[in-house]
Amino acid sequence: MSESHVPAMAESKARERESRFARLFSSEVFRPREHQTLGERARHAYRQLQEVHRGLGSAKAIAQDLPSLFALFEWSAMLAPELFLVLSGHFNLTLNALLNLGRGRTDLEDYLRELDSGDAVGVFLLTELGYGSTVFSLETEAVYDHGRRGFWLNTPSDAALKFMPNVAAEGVPKLVVIAARLKVAGEDQGVFPFILRLRGEDGLHEGVRVVPQPERPLYAMDNAMIGFDRVWLSFRDWLPGDAGSISEQGVFHSDYGKRERFRRTIEMLQTGRVALACGAVASARASLSIALSYARQRRVAVPDRGTAAMLDCWNVQHDLVVGLARIHACSLFGRFVQDLFSQGGEEREGLSLLAMLLKPYISRSAFDVIQTCRERCGAQGMFGVNRIPEYLGECQAVMTAEGENQVLQLTAARRLVMGERLLTPLEGTDAARTEGSSLFAERARRLRKRIAQGLEAPLGPGEDRFARWNAWSTQAISLAGAQGEALALECLQVSLRAQAPSSEDFRAASAVLRVFVADGLRRDAGWFQSEGLLGAEEARRLDVELREACGELLPHLPRLEESFALPEALREAPIAAPEGYVEAWARRFR
Repeated sequence: MSESHVPAMAESKARERESRFARLFSSEVFRPREHQTLGERARHAYRQLQEVHRGLGSAKAIAQDLPSLFALFEWSAMLAPELFLVLSGHFNLTLNALLNLGRGRTDLEDYLRELDSGDAVGVFLLTELGYGSTVFSLETEAVYDHGRRGFWLNTPSDAALKFMPNVAAEGVPKLVVIAARLKVAGEDQGVFPFILRLRGEDGLHEGVRVVPQPERPLYAMDNAMIGFDRVWLSFRDWLPGDAGSISEQGVFHSDYGKRERFRRTIEMLQTGRVALACGAVASARASLSIALSYARQRRVAVPDRGTAAMLDCWNVQHDLVVGLARIHACSLFGRFVQDLFSQGGEEREGLSLLAMLLKPYISRSAFDVIQTCRERCGAQGMFGVNRIPEYLGECQAVMTAEGENQVLQLTAARRLVMGERLLTPLEGTDAARTEGSSLFAERARRLRKRIAQGLEAPLGPGEDRFARWNAWSTQAISLAGAQGEALALECLQVSLRAQAPSSEDFRAASAVLRVFVADGLRRDAGWFQSEGLLGAEEARRLDVELREACGELLPHLPRLEESFALPEALREAPIAAPEGYVEAWARRFR
């Protein structure tokens, strides 16, 4: 097949996916429920998951088709926030764990059938009350019984209680993957995943205790604390992949150290990080569209003219236009990483580093932009029916789920400082950095070099490695953020390079790039000046540059909003209604 047909095929598949998801999310089960309690909404998420299975078919097929899986997360983030938070445990952390770690095994087929059909919901049990997700401190233990060729699962202390998984809802069958410390012949062999049918139609598995947690105001989920008292697991319930084995004589063997064993069994976390983060950005795109619709309609008092549209006011214009440029860059960054994950290949380490940089940068950006939309919409932005508050709760969850953002930044920064190769959007393209945008890459380079030098210096009297790393940790977080921003900017440059120079799309992409650069330089002008990378006069002019850049981008807003390809169902929010927000609210009053 000629290479010229590849983009056309990809575009055709994307349109087909869009059509499938539009049909799926037009179902009544995905319409907003305005008067449900948080508990009712948490249970409703499982009805929505059933509809996903009915509408899309095989869960295995979805999980293994990453473009479809990523699309499912993004549509859910915009139209079904409660479902969005259930998806990762079901598809990424349970189903994909079985598919990847059980490759070639036939003894897991019954579990796979339950998840594939939606007869059971998959949940991942990692975090513990005393340790969060500090994996190498986890206490839940699976003790190997050679005589019975299986394992006894126990919670040895209160600190080891599994904390927060969504398993509280009665009557919802749950298959769970549990991170537990494997002990063989009295020796700790590190943390491995095990699978358990925790809840069936007849209730909880023997030896399992589940205590529902209080409702959280930010989002709806049936979270719980879970403890195990001599729960029996058969040998097939251990999911070591290629990270370890136990012989017929009861001898444990592994070619890897404990940390590497766990890493090899938990790679599905990376896909979940990308899917969740890109879902958060999808909700930010939706928030911007809703806020811009309102800002175009809402009239405010102004000098001399009587009234003007809220979007004509520079403070509102600045916040929404800058937010749109930032989220456009985040969307492109997310798509770049999604494409790399979808292509697969041998760059496992590079992909995990990208995921660790992507999630904190774009999910935090999404949260900041959604919060800005909430504020600019005033009281209207506080109503769940206008969707924006739900997106805020969703983003709060994403910033913590599958690796708390700051922890991921510290890990990513350490890997960058150690010289790990980073896959970049500009690699293999003829797109070039502009003079202003090269400053972002230079900032990341300088931070990386400075931290490396600081860590390599001889330890002082009474100083240990933790004290040294601790002293540099805030700069390490800055490095991860700067590197994420530089990568997002590269994605904008690649996008610009792909447009015909005389086209409207080129002018829009150029204006987005200009706003993104001006905003980033203005935000960190002090650092750039202190490093001699920005002169005093250049710094003073950044306010003017940003305003001019926003003015250049303003006429292109409808085109950019159209490129977001947002679901029509978002127009059901009163402040985004086609007939206008006054009529939409008044209709409820009549």
